[in-house]
Amino acid sequence: MLLTTALKNKIGLVALAVLLSGCGLTQTVTDGTVSATKSLFYKQVKVLHLDFTAREALNTDAREENSASEPVLVRVYQLRDDKIFHKTVYQQLAGDGDGTLKDDLLASRSVVVKPGTAASLDMPMEKEAKFVAVVGLFRHPDMEKNHWRLLLTREDLDPDKPRTIELSNNGLTLRAEKK
Repeated sequence: MLLTTALKNKIGLVALAVLLSGCGLTQTVTDGTVSATKSLFYKQVKVLHLDFTAREALNTDAREENSASEPVLVRVYQLRDDKIFHKTVYQQLAGDGDGTLKDDLLASRSVVVKPGTAASLDMPMEKEAKFVAVVGLFRHPDMEKNHWRLLLTREDLDPDKPRTIELSNNGLTLRAEKK
């Protein structure tokens, strides 16, 4: 009698282990199917592609009659959240953008864009990045309309084509995607 109870307990434990591992197996198969479906139907952005084009009148000073155009330093930040970015002011990002955004910052790069020229930026896209913030460090940024900065969501990006940002006078403009 004691032997049959011990045997029943062992069989019960084995059956429980098989059932539990079966649930894990089912979950693994389901996860694999979802991953395969996403990779087939939804292209993942693995590299951030941005093109910058600058007009001849760039980074001018409206207070001067014949203000000369000057290059602009553009900073690009990959962020996990956009709350801190929305709360920051120009002076904070111009001084220490990485430090100001450190809680949400995953990666950052800078590029200098000269008047009348173009520049490209390609950088690995962090898996956790949900937002891409672009900041133009102009001499006299438009503080009323905040055109000195842009915020893109991951969904705004195309894995195959770069998004184009135009720099003119003292502001940034995201060009519409070409279909």
